[in-house]
Amino acid sequence: MDRGGTSSTETWDSLFSEFYLRAYASDERDAGAGEQALAAARLSGCPPDGELLDVPCGFGRHSIPLAAAGYRVVGADRSQALLDEAQRRGGDGVRFVHADYRELPFADASFDAALNLYTSIGFLGDEEDTRALAEIGRVLRPGARLVIEAMHRDRLMTLSSDRHWELLGEGRLLVAQSTFDHASGVAQTTQTLIDAGNRRESRTWSIRVYTATELIAMLDRAGFAEAKCYGDLHGGPLGSETRLVIVARTADA
Repeated sequence: MDRGGTSSTETWDSLFSEFYLRAYASDERDAGAGEQALAAARLSGCPPDGELLDVPCGFGRHSIPLAAAGYRVVGADRSQALLDEAQRRGGDGVRFVHADYRELPFADASFDAALNLYTSIGFLGDEEDTRALAEIGRVLRPGARLVIEAMHRDRLMTLSSDRHWELLGEGRLLVAQSTFDHASGVAQTTQTLIDAGNRRESRTWSIRVYTATELIAMLDRAGFAEAKCYGDLHGGPLGSETRLVIVARTADA
């Protein structure tokens, strides 16, 4: 199968592991994750006590605040390490399920809405990402919505640096180096964690960065009836300096 230059499943399993938790589990950006999750849920039109799928859910940065707000949340993720961390964080109100989003273990029409946040598409290449979108659509009820929030190619092209670093606390440093292939639309990133003792651990991966047009076409192939684009989770306009938010609706019964 042609993955279009994206990384293998083994590479993603290696990234979404204890390494990912060390890099992101204490990230200050999580302070706003609850607000983002609630905004996404409102944009999805999910009823206040509706059945909501967070996929992939990672370590629960969105699932947990959604459950606290009263939604009946199922969080699905391929990484058992991230699911274990989600449960440790207090995800008792969430049903966490170990699953690849290309093969979800749920019946057709199980959910009132689904969320795919924090650039959680692009891992698999065009064909398999479309398959994942179709699988999410399968488990949504007629007329239900999927909200996607992601980096997009136009935004990526405005970024001024392909190298950056972040202090993570406890003397730890995260250094990232990225390149982007304009022809394939694939970005390659190497992240290196450096601890207080100067010990280093790195992961390298390649991800497909789609344009809004490409993702809308994929959603159409995946069977969604309609898709609208925004620049944020509050319905603001899409631009080259905003993130990409797509609200895709399944066909009515």
